Amino acid sequence: MLTFNVAQLLKEPTGAFREYEINESVDGLDESFSPAGPLTGKVVLLHAGRHTILATGSFRISLNLFCSRCLEPVVETVEFQIEEEFKATVDVEAGTHLSWDPVEVEESNLIDASHTLDLTEIIRQHIILNIPMKPLCRPDCRGLCPRCGANLNLGPCGCEEEEIDPRWAALKALKAALEN
Repeated sequence: MLTFNVAQLLKEPTGAFREYEINESVDGLDESFSPAGPLTGKVVLLHAGRHTILATGSFRISLNLFCSRCLEPVVETVEFQIEEEFKATVDVEAGTHLSWDPVEVEESNLIDASHTLDLTEIIRQHIILNIPMKPLCRPDCRGLCPRCGANLNLGPCGCEEEEIDPRWAALKALKAALEN
């Protein structure tokens, strides 16, 4: 899916790179989001020296979400960039095991023993971080009636207007005057 064999790249001099176009389905990647289409974008893998690959890229994905005001389904496009270092666990030339301090390098940023770099976890994290906190179906969404739950975007709900505390009546009159 989002895996790349970087053995040859690690054998090349520092500064060597590969570019890949991404158009992958990420269905089932995480239960906290529902993709509305494939993940698209471009990633560049750069041999940064000392058993290190620098992955940079720009990505885009459409997600099925729900409006935070009226709860209607909405499709939002999420765009994000990555810039992550990946460290080899095996020296590609000598075949010796390389160890890295777990405080400095997360497990998801390690290139496995078969020299496969896996972007899946990094992509999953970036998608989650970029999901809008309060998606809206449209900027002027009126939401739901707090009494009956009717979608106010479809028209008035028919609930009786609530009684206003007499202490706030002057403020209500001022608001009505400003609206006219």
